[in-house]
This record gives sequence, C-alpha cells and structure tokens, in this order.
Amino acid sequence: MAHPSQSIPKNFAFVDGAVTVNADIFAVHVLVAADANMTVRAAGIFEQIGVNAGNGTHIGEDGETLGASHSAGFYERLSTVDTTLPCVAGNIIYGDFKRVTGTAGDKFICYLK
Repeated sequence: MAHPSQSIPKNFAFVDGAVTVNADIFAVHVLVAADANMTVRAAGIFEQIGVNAGNGTHIGEDGETLGASHSAGFYERLSTVDTTLPCVAGNIIYGDFKRVTGTAGDKFICYLK
C-alpha cells in the first residue's frame, strides 16, 4: 500500500485507450477494463519461475540479472520489463509503477507521486 504521505494525490494522468503514461505512479484507479488486463512496468513484482527458466527478466539472489542456471523460486521482475496485471473496473491498484499502458476501451486514472 502507498505511504500515507502519498495517499492524497497531487497530480494524475488519465489513460483513455491505447495510451502509455511514463511517470512515478503510486496507484492506478481502474474505471473501465476492456480486456481485464493492464500492462505495467514496476518495481517489486515477484514471479515464481522454474529451474533454469531465467531469461534475463528477473533479479537473482545476488542482485544481478538472473542467468540461465538457477534454482526454482520466486524472483523479482526487472522494473524495465513489461508485466501484465489483471484488473477489474472499480479497483485501485497500489504499487511503484514507472509505466502504465492501456488498450482500446480502457480508462485508468494514474495517481502520480
């Protein structure tokens, strides 16, 4: 959840359709989710991957980009990699987003830091 100092938005960006917002975003309010997904770039998104399934999109235990040889487990995605998140109209999704992209028919309000 966002830090209380950021709970009152000072600025926002409106995503209407296939638009991309590149900014420091702490929350996304989903007004209309045409395909029930949004594409984001964010820090702190973890994903479970199998043994040696690394493809350069995750951070390894040593803090470096995950190589081809590793154990199965939860690894953080690089914040420069697009991630598809499920979304439902009416929800507010909190995080440390750097980019939010809509598709045709989507309507999101991005609350900026």
